[in-house]
Amino acid sequence: MENRLTTLETRFDTVLPTLATKADIGRLRGELQKWMGATIIGLLFGFGGLFVALKDAPPVVPVQQAQPPVIITIPVPAGQK
Repeated sequence: MENRLTTLETRFDTVLPTLATKADIGRLRGELQKWMGATIIGLLFGFGGLFVALKDAPPVVPVQQAQPPVIITIPVPAGQK
């Protein structure tokens, strides 16, 4: 029993210093909010630019389908082949 308790204490002593603290999580949250804000502003500028570019674009003219070729078949008289 004593050996198992010593093993657990050693494991906790090695793991606990590597865990994130409340200050670490707060700092990470601040950085995440900054990046999210910058991403939203970038998306707004990007979509705004696309809107302006497409607003002034010439209208799309539908392409007319090419007419199928006209095939004329001439009947061959029964005696000629």
